[in-house]
Amino acid sequence: MAEQKKKKGPKTLLGIFDIIPEDFEGLEDLMNNVVKPIVEKEGGMVETFKIEPIAFGAKKIIARILLKEREGGTQPLEDAIASLEQVQRAECTMVSIIS
Repeated sequence: MAEQKKKKGPKTLLGIFDIIPEDFEGLEDLMNNVVKPIVEKEGGMVETFKIEPIAFGAKKIIARILLKEREGGTQPLEDAIASLEQVQRAECTMVSIIS
């Protein structure tokens, strides 16, 4: 008898995103009030985030975001975050399958 493979749903991914803001003040508010709702709308969840200095007073947000595997990978989420008026650039620097 041939074994039947169970169909599994999409895998859960962990992405590390660098988010470069337009302004370096109020970054926690930016994450909580602007970025988190966008991530949730795109089907993800912000696991944690931290604010890290870059140079000369500039800062970036490093966010650990859980999302389901889908067509286009992390690009749709990167594009959604980067399209925000308060965000200069968003880039997924690492992605890993966690389940």
